[in-house]
Amino acid sequence: MPAIDTPLLIVGHGPAALVAAKVASAAGLPCLVAGHEIVKDTEPVVLDQRSIDILEPHGVLGVLRPYATAQDPFTIEPAMFEAGLKHHCVADMLITVFDGMSLVESGPTSDGHGIVGILTDGRGRWELRADAYLDASQLAAELNDAIHDAATFSNKLLSARD
Repeated sequence: MPAIDTPLLIVGHGPAALVAAKVASAAGLPCLVAGHEIVKDTEPVVLDQRSIDILEPHGVLGVLRPYATAQDPFTIEPAMFEAGLKHHCVADMLITVFDGMSLVESGPTSDGHGIVGILTDGRGRWELRADAYLDASQLAAELNDAIHDAATFSNKLLSARD
């Protein structure tokens, strides 16, 4: 069975998955986003200052400006936020995005920090080992809270690696 080894595996739906990947990749950490699905929420959300401060250094706001419903204050539909950011993640050389995949038969690595398991698309199976793991569906779903939670996760992971 083919094998995949990644420093960070991110699974789950919602904006937190993509924000966590973008923050990690900006610090040079390669990651794999598997099975991400865009939320269907179309009610526009005003990004709070903390979210803007998280996204701005990574060039995310510039990418999302065409998708915004308002620029000042920056307002965007969560589904459009994810669609725009997902395209940006796909173009990022340190982020691999595998849609239509699920993690099965998983468990912790021997050191307890990562995860081992099987990635499958229903047709093929790949052994997987990740040094760190995030189930983004366990983080907040509301856009600003999801951005905050994802950045907190990635920043803690990055500081632990230093």
